[in-house]
Amino acid sequence: MKLEVRDAVCGYGKKNIVSGISVNVSSGEILCLLGPNGVGKTTFFKTILGFLKLKSGEILIDGKNIHNYSRKQLAKIIGYVPQLHTPTFPFKVFDVVLMGRTAHIPMFSSPSKKDRYIAEKALEDTCPFYNIP
Repeated sequence: MKLEVRDAVCGYGKKNIVSGISVNVSSGEILCLLGPNGVGKTTFFKTILGFLKLKSGEILIDGKNIHNYSRKQLAKIIGYVPQLHTPTFPFKVFDVVLMGRTAHIPMFSSPSKKDRYIAEKALEDTCPFYNIP
């Protein structure tokens, strides 16, 4: 999978916060955006996620413009965990990762053994010691 952002302009209302940023990230790569407070890092990510409207430029996933994906299709390929979040309930890390499978689970159904396996595999691949006390 490849995420490509071309000449993105992001902001709020008439105010542009980020102008002309381009990024290419393929599966397995890690992208780190560094910068002082207020320069638009969060605005840029919120735009990629579709929380904010892209003012100009393009956002592509595997060469396809994100506007050509349905919300459900995007939910199957993009996951988001905010930096600061105060959960209402005391969820375990596994439960939060399993929630990322929601778009793959039929309405009014519970996660299957396959969903649980995929969530566990994702945790093992990114944090091999997640379930050790």
